[in-house]
Amino acid sequence: NNRSSQFKTLVMKEIISIIAGLFFVIGYIPYIIAILRKKTKPAKASWIIWGTLDTIVIAGMIASDSLNGQMIGAVIGVWVVIILSLKYGAPGWTKLDKLCLIGAAIGIFLWQIFDNPILGILISLGITSIGSIPTFISAWRNPERENKLGWTFFWTSCIFALFAIPKWTLANAAQPIIFFIIESIMMYILYRNIFHIKAKN
Repeated sequence: NNRSSQFKTLVMKEIISIIAGLFFVIGYIPYIIAILRKKTKPAKASWIIWGTLDTIVIAGMIASDSLNGQMIGAVIGVWVVIILSLKYGAPGWTKLDKLCLIGAAIGIFLWQIFDNPILGILISLGITSIGSIPTFISAWRNPERENKLGWTFFWTSCIFALFAIPKWTLANAAQPIIFFIIESIMMYILYRNIFHIKAKN
């Protein structure tokens, strides 16, 4: 009975993990449509860095046997945007872009030196968090530039991903938790006017 219960829980978490991945992929669709309609110009440098960092994270998760559906969805989406950004994107590299790229290289280097994929995961997630700050600032100043529907799907994916964590270890939980924090901050920024109206009422 105990084994049967554990098996059912594992299967349920796998299903939830797949749902999390699907929501993340769906979240990219409005953004991709906006790019193709030339309503959005993705910054090539930023997306290349995010794609690099996400790829390091997914490689680390595979190596530590902690891969989840959300991360698969994130990597698929980010590389589609990178390919589109090569044609439709805005050029240029900021200082933060360059620092993030250096940080990604350090993450790979430390992973290889210490033979510890979790180091690569944590460093990449840390850099991703820092690299999100300009997006937060831009969204705060001009929330209309961001696609609310897309971010809502990303955030929903994060909820499913948290429930899909098989074991609360660093390797399994770090990525879903960091993604949830980042997406939650964006959700507050994009919907803060609604929150303020409700608070006044």
